Amino acid sequence: MKKIILEKNKKYSLCTCNQSTKLPFCDGAHREYNSINKTNYRSIKIILDEDNNLIFPS
Repeated sequence: MKKIILEKNKKYSLCTCNQSTKLPFCDGAHREYNSINKTNYRSIKIILDEDNNLIFPS
């Protein structure tokens, strides 16, 4: 498990295509993936109203 501290009022882009080299964050890899595979993945943008922890399997 990997623990990431997310900061209050900071904008984060989360990956939905699973192609990012910076998972769970988006690095824009969906653009090329979408072009090749005719898909329409986009990142999810979030801004937190308080500091929080994100725990995700690495």
